[in-house]
Amino acid sequence: MSIIPYYHVDVFTDQPFSGNGLTVFTDAEGLSEAAMLKLTQEMRQFESIFLQKIDSGKVRARIFTCQEEMDFAGHPVLGAAATLHDLYQPDAEKATWTFILNKKSVSVVTEKKNQFYSAIMNQGKVEFGKELDAAETALLLDCLSSNPGDLYPGCYPIVVSTGLPYLIIPLQKNGFGAKIRVPDLEERIRQWGAMFIGILEIPTLRIRSWDNEGTVEDIATGSLAGPAGAYLVKLGFQKPGSVIQINQGENLGRPSQLFVEVRISNGELTDVYVRGNVCKVAQSILTAGQYL
Repeated sequence: MSIIPYYHVDVFTDQPFSGNGLTVFTDAEGLSEAAMLKLTQEMRQFESIFLQKIDSGKVRARIFTCQEEMDFAGHPVLGAAATLHDLYQPDAEKATWTFILNKKSVSVVTEKKNQFYSAIMNQGKVEFGKELDAAETALLLDCLSSNPGDLYPGCYPIVVSTGLPYLIIPLQKNGFGAKIRVPDLEERIRQWGAMFIGILEIPTLRIRSWDNEGTVEDIATGSLAGPAGAYLVKLGFQKPGSVIQINQGENLGRPSQLFVEVRISNGELTDVYVRGNVCKVAQSILTAGQYL
């Protein structure tokens, strides 16, 4: 495959050059895992998504960061869905897509607006894992250059997942001051069943996330927004069925808005929906595919 089309979109924003950038490869059939990783590294986005077998609204998708393949991530799926709407159903007001990921399938509904698309994803049922005790919490806060006084009163970190397990750290203040300062964070949180950490500043509804080395901070993290919304509903900070606007990326100069709705049935949290706007930025072709 020597010529490969790709598209650049910004997710969780209604204005280009804001939100979280994404590269969408719509014709990734035949690309090896090594090739997809190399292309992601070349694009230097936080993530790229590779689509295969586009048929009747069902899409096989693989998601990569510059380091590894991910089983699930939010902003790549939303951005890819809007891209498919623009390419294959440009005259339709709404369209529905099913993305077949490595370990789960997710449904996305896209809606065409004036200058952008809106995409909403059902992340599925939320799962709550380990809640840290006071001693574990103190150790974790020290790893993040945070103080016990930053923690929201009466709350402790807990592992929450809608496809990717995050250790959510509920703060009342100084969310922008948190910073990973240990080299072995991944090993530490793995013992609690988490893959990543997520800062949730409850009064401002701001979230933050990084790679586990703390070298790259994500601009807008859909896979964290869903669990964060579920956490807020479970602890009574937000009502079930309400639309929660979660904010991210302001400190990086890329303000992003992530909208979460958590539904409840028979007293149990059920589906978690994450919505974001998507803007087209560029489209191009890769002409050096023979070197992959």
